[in-house]
Amino acid sequence: ILDTYRALAEQKPQQRAVIVYDSMWGSTGIMASAIASGLEDEGVPVRIIDIQKNHHSDVMTELADCGAVIVGSATHNNNVLPGIADVLTYMKGLRPQNRVGAAFGSYGWSGESPKIIQEWLASMNMDMPADPVKCLFVPKHEGLSQCVALGKAVAAALKAKC
Repeated sequence: ILDTYRALAEQKPQQRAVIVYDSMWGSTGIMASAIASGLEDEGVPVRIIDIQKNHHSDVMTELADCGAVIVGSATHNNNVLPGIADVLTYMKGLRPQNRVGAAFGSYGWSGESPKIIQEWLASMNMDMPADPVKCLFVPKHEGLSQCVALGKAVAAALKAKC
């Protein structure tokens, strides 16, 4: 028990990623899958968590031993969706250390959510190896390519950290 506690308290990053997202019409979910593909191409195991189908505590359990946290949200009322705001608030309170972070999201009008998420993750002192990716409506080939590249950038940063 003490060894497990010590390992969790040290917060040493593991070569594993978690993608948590919320989507209004499915586009952000498509992006999450493309990002996961980029991570897997680089040999980094990943778990995708749709916050509409999972409790925010499930995310925090995964956060305990992952080295990368990638968060996505559709833009709603010039902000992130409420489920992602909840996750980010909970996550920040846990004070994660030694993590790589990244942000992404889809939008139909203004597209602020990826930048807002990036600011949240940066405020938690996460290494941010790439700019956020955002896609207008359903992601097309170019947007999906950017998502795969984001996954690969996070994988490279995570491997360098571990």
